[in-house]
Amino acid sequence: MENAGFLPARIVAGESIYVAAANTLQDWAGNDITFDDFTPPTATLAYQFAASTPVSVAAVANGGNTGWTLEVPGATTLLWAPGRITFVGIATVGTRTYAVDEGYIEVAASPLRVSAWVAVLASVDAAIASYAETPRGSISVNGMSVSFRSLSDLTNLRDYIKARLAEDSASRPRRIIRTRLTCSH
Repeated sequence: MENAGFLPARIVAGESIYVAAANTLQDWAGNDITFDDFTPPTATLAYQFAASTPVSVAAVANGGNTGWTLEVPGATTLLWAPGRITFVGIATVGTRTYAVDEGYIEVAASPLRVSAWVAVLASVDAAIASYAETPRGSISVNGMSVSFRSLSDLTNLRDYIKARLAEDSASRPRRIIRTRLTCSH
């Protein structure tokens, strides 16, 4: 199985995915979804997306029953975390299902995304602020509990959380790896 090329390779979370011949606004669109062995009169088609909350979106038969259109609303993609979202297209004929398309979409963070790491960072900052009073203890956020014994435990945890927050939000820093090659004769 390979990517049939109907879905975009990259989107920004919150952007609609609209695959249809009628879509002339996006470079990757402009065609209905078609598969030689499956057509709307005899098969249905749905795309499943492996997001943190998995979602299945049914494709709709086009006017000539020769293929399908697919629309994944922006409200659905807004909930997708930055990174790769894998998908599979499933055609159903009677009681049998067939995987007809698979791949992934790179999702860039929406500027509207609020990461869960924000609350964790606030708890660590509060623990650092009160460290002089309580040099040992634990912090709890959303059912997660972390114990600390030293200020370095807290600062290391804070660095980790800041990195995760950057990955999970639109403020993700670009990293450049530079190397130098030296040749000797």
